[in-house]
Amino acid sequence: MEGEGNDCAFMGEDSHPGAPLHGNSSILSSTFFLDHVGEVSLVFNSDGLFWEPINSPNADGSICFGIKSRSKAASEIKLSDIYAVELSHHGPIHITNLPHATEHLLFGNDIKLYRFIVHGFIRSKNQLSQWIPTTYTFGHKDFRVCEMWVNKLNAFLDRDVGRPRNLLVFVNPKSGKRNGCKTWEAVGPIFSRAKVETKVILTKRAGQALDVMSSMTNKELNNYDGVVAVGGDGFFNEILNGFLSPRFKAPNPPTPSDFVHPADDNGDSSVLKENERAQEIPEQCEDKIPFISSEDQSAAKASYNISGETDDEFHILNQRFRIGIIPAGSTDAIVMCTTGTRDAVTSALHIVLGKRVRLDIAQIVRWKATPRSEIQPYMRYTASFAGYGFYGDVITESENYRWMGPKRYDYAGTMVFLKHRSYEAEIAYLDVGSDEPNLTSKRRHEDNMSELNTQKSERRVCCVDCKICNENSDPTSTGISSLTPHLYSEGGKWKKSKGRFLSVGAALISCRNDKAPDGLVVDAHLSDGFLHLILIRECPHASYLRHLIQLTKSGGSPLNFQFVEHHKTPTFTFTSMGKESVWNLDGEIFEAHQLSAQVFRGLVCLFASGPQV
Repeated sequence: MEGEGNDCAFMGEDSHPGAPLHGNSSILSSTFFLDHVGEVSLVFNSDGLFWEPINSPNADGSICFGIKSRSKAASEIKLSDIYAVELSHHGPIHITNLPHATEHLLFGNDIKLYRFIVHGFIRSKNQLSQWIPTTYTFGHKDFRVCEMWVNKLNAFLDRDVGRPRNLLVFVNPKSGKRNGCKTWEAVGPIFSRAKVETKVILTKRAGQALDVMSSMTNKELNNYDGVVAVGGDGFFNEILNGFLSPRFKAPNPPTPSDFVHPADDNGDSSVLKENERAQEIPEQCEDKIPFISSEDQSAAKASYNISGETDDEFHILNQRFRIGIIPAGSTDAIVMCTTGTRDAVTSALHIVLGKRVRLDIAQIVRWKATPRSEIQPYMRYTASFAGYGFYGDVITESENYRWMGPKRYDYAGTMVFLKHRSYEAEIAYLDVGSDEPNLTSKRRHEDNMSELNTQKSERRVCCVDCKICNENSDPTSTGISSLTPHLYSEGGKWKKSKGRFLSVGAALISCRNDKAPDGLVVDAHLSDGFLHLILIRECPHASYLRHLIQLTKSGGSPLNFQFVEHHKTPTFTFTSMGKESVWNLDGEIFEAHQLSAQVFRGLVCLFASGPQV
């Protein structure tokens, strides 16, 4: 466009007009009118767009008590924060920095120009994790100048290979308050504006998303950059299992030698007595509950299959394919932990901008559904939480009150709490010497029922660019050995707890939600390869109430009670001693008398970036 009087210039390495706005060399520089601001000098470089008002009464700052303050008019938007750029029709631009005389000549503050719009986001001042869409409208007298800027900006955005171009979207109309369809209608324009193609499937029955995902061939799946769930945690879990089950073949979790065929306690076994806390297995008993041998370890690694099919191979561990969640459920704990907020628009922006975070996944293998069942392994995957006892009773009770919507969980929780049922069970977990302190086994008190320990361990909360999640993690690796780094570490020992429990919980993430602002475990991480095993032993009603109240407080200490055990482990086993055994698996009922579980570090990628703290 040189030599045509369009006030636009291409900038090379030695160009200086953009230097006052940003240090990097400029790609384009021109003068525009910015809507609701006025005439600005606009510069585009590899970092983003930068502008500064021209001829503004306050352009040079103001003077107060002889001190010149810097003007706040200059602004910018990073390329990574722009999700769409589009031409707009000829129309008005509202000017706020016109000189008084010019304003009268124009008969007002509006002028008509050719325009282009930049769509991005800003962070909420009250909640940093919430992203608010924003637009910047630039006007110019020459349409070709606007067109050139739009083409140049879109060319740079298209180079970002991390941004999705084609997505498969599942919408659950019955999630939460049955507003799944309305939620998608609200965020759908963001995907259209970002030029993301979407194939939308409105589910009509439970399990439909699982069936569709599991029946898709790898060739069909490779046509998409990811899959999006518009619904709650249970709906996401359904899609996760449909994605992983036919494609990720892993050996069963490691277990103690007496697990599948429990031996009677003849006095010399390593099973602890009822209500005895977990302790290290004596050396003479270690051979009965061995750690994985080097031979078994090699065999286990060799038995992994991460593609599923030999033709049109699809690698689970690739960086391109991700899963997105747009919250429309009852609790939306996974979204809260991976984006920091329960906001559909924020989640949609994470998706179209191609954000990426890895997420631990637990493999749950049910060996027996009931005490009289035959041993028949059945596998499921979970991304956030598996709970027994109180948690299983709540999800079971809530099924009778689905007509109440999300409020059914509050009602069911109250009913289950009043019953105060406990269950006899045996739990074994692998102690690999993690740096997470055992909040109960290392601290004893004469009153072992309800004393709240006032000493709080240092909390390293998971966040954007988390150092713990990124520690010793190679995002480019497609090898399976990186998925279970703690499982094959030296010095791991099995430990057991047996007794009556009000609840048994296994949390992979903090499980933050509106009722529990810090979640079950405030410093649980998205991708560290551990789950947090929380055992709530039988205790008085009032003591358990104190524990639940601590969960509802920001900065509370729900784990610092003598009747609470907290173990950080990569694997555990569970055996019920009763006639019934119901688990809550990411919001879904899962009947299991005997099960084992292991964590795969960062097995899947999500369209998210972690919470902003």
